[in-house]
Amino acid sequence: MSARAFDRWRLTLPLLLPSLGGLAYLYAFEAPTRLIAVNAGALALALLWVLFGRMPAERNPRLALAGGAVLALFLPLLTGPEMGGVARWLPAGPVSLHSGALLLPLITVLAAREEAIGAGLFALAGAAYILQPDAASLFALGVASATLAATLRRVSFAVVSLAAIVFATATFGAGTLEPQRFTEGVLAEVWHSAPLAALGLGGLLFIAPPLLIAREPQILRAEGTALAALLWGFGIAAMLAPFPYPLIGYGAAPILGYGLALGAAARKAGHSARNLPTS
Repeated sequence: MSARAFDRWRLTLPLLLPSLGGLAYLYAFEAPTRLIAVNAGALALALLWVLFGRMPAERNPRLALAGGAVLALFLPLLTGPEMGGVARWLPAGPVSLHSGALLLPLITVLAAREEAIGAGLFALAGAAYILQPDAASLFALGVASATLAATLRRVSFAVVSLAAIVFATATFGAGTLEPQRFTEGVLAEVWHSAPLAALGLGGLLFIAPPLLIAREPQILRAEGTALAALLWGFGIAAMLAPFPYPLIGYGAAPILGYGLALGAAARKAGHSARNLPTS
């Protein structure tokens, strides 16, 4: 295996490890076969993108991609589906994809790379989550923005972070959605039956990916730490309330979203991402 191919395979680990843990959880707790198949299919697509996908090298196409991703967050408000008084999902044939989990990882990578407009991208994304409303995505955005404020030393990210967390608190109980087994309450369910397995699954979510992402030489420090913080934000939100667990629970959107972000963050083999400019 060439060094470049090995680098790309190593880049899949922050996604592959927790997702495989999630598939093991679904199988062990007798989830419907359809749910297992959806997660497995999403993982296969995400891995293909991480291994072979490429972001545009030119800045203008990246800016257009960032703008398109942010605007897509508003689509659920226009197209639905709406459930329990909230509209957070993008229709994708037989499944509905959670817009925050699908698009926010990529937006985070682009906001970190285009730091001059990054806070503006986060602010627009936050506006979509307020309207949906989606407290978990707002909280995760706030955590990622705070990390970028510290890493890039930009006050604008700190302001967006504070606003996102305030609005996450304000929209915390919005909607009347019923908790969904295999998507929400994952660690609590596993803990009740097998505490050691719950600790292992929690480690795959909260410890392994952030360490692997933040230390990955193919990813710029700001992008890696922000992406790791975003995962923490979604995970903490899921522990505090019935929100979807990313990667270890049922859901194609976070698997696709983190795969998209990892592939977008990857730099060319043979170069140290930590020494490259951000523009």
